[in-house]
Amino acid sequence: MTFIRNKMYDRGILPSYHSPLKTIIIGNLQVGGSGKTPLTAFLYGKFSAVFRTAILSRGYGRKTRGLREAGDYETPATIGDEPLWYKQTLPGVTVVVSEKRKKGLKYLENKQAELVLLDDAYQHRAVEGDVYLMLTDYAKPYYKDYPLPAGRLREYRTSDKRADIIVVTKCPDGLTVQEKVEMIQEINPYDHQWVFFCSVRPGKPYALKGQADYAGLRYTKIVAMSGIANPDSFIMLCRQFNRPVTPLNFRDHHDYTTDDLKKLESLIDQNTVVLTTEKDAVKLKEKNLYSVLPSNQVFVLPIDMHVLFHEEEKFLNAIREGLNA
Repeated sequence: MTFIRNKMYDRGILPSYHSPLKTIIIGNLQVGGSGKTPLTAFLYGKFSAVFRTAILSRGYGRKTRGLREAGDYETPATIGDEPLWYKQTLPGVTVVVSEKRKKGLKYLENKQAELVLLDDAYQHRAVEGDVYLMLTDYAKPYYKDYPLPAGRLREYRTSDKRADIIVVTKCPDGLTVQEKVEMIQEINPYDHQWVFFCSVRPGKPYALKGQADYAGLRYTKIVAMSGIANPDSFIMLCRQFNRPVTPLNFRDHHDYTTDDLKKLESLIDQNTVVLTTEKDAVKLKEKNLYSVLPSNQVFVLPIDMHVLFHEEEKFLNAIREGLNA
């Protein structure tokens, strides 16, 4: 079905809308987490100083429907956890959620936006972007995967041809030039494509509830609590603090309950700290959950994306060329 639909878009049988705004489409071929959220935040940080930049998302997991611009009193239920994190974290950002990206783009055309980052829109062929970034997890690359249900691919591997830039995410910081070359050979990019490699690095954890300074804590173990598609990379980041780590994993976009926090309580004592992701933190701030969280024991682990091999400016220039900026 997806193959036939893509052919109809490729041949112009189904129309794609190209906005007069500059647009960057960020997505992947596989289901699950590949680092779209930190990359979107990274790009916002780089381009918002030059363009009035907005983020357009479907708003996966929200309980509302239709187009909605994020205001000051949103919740994960109204716009989704990732859009809420963007709104709460990125300075001055305009965040719009809409199942129909064309409708969202037309709305932003009237909001004086200049650049739109379309989060998780690689398969949304009803709109056509200026630059396509396709992400793939270093540990689970798309070229070794298979279409659902045998594997995790949403569409055939050949759909990688739509990408202008292929971004290999969650790479180890010690990735060698030889490993980079070998992976590019396996990707076998088209002549029009760039390939870049990125890693995520942990920032300083901060208390979700309370004022404790993480650096001053004395603790002997960590519980890594997350509701994300691929918790392995988060758990590895938690292990960098050189303490035994107990994972507490929930499904992606999990809606936390007080029963979940009781399960957490059974895993911790006074010598334990809990690390969670920024995306999970926006849900744990909900009043009914926040009130029962232990103070000065649950910490949010921020992450930053880094382009490896000193290629950050080359990466940004490749995007600028696509935007004609």
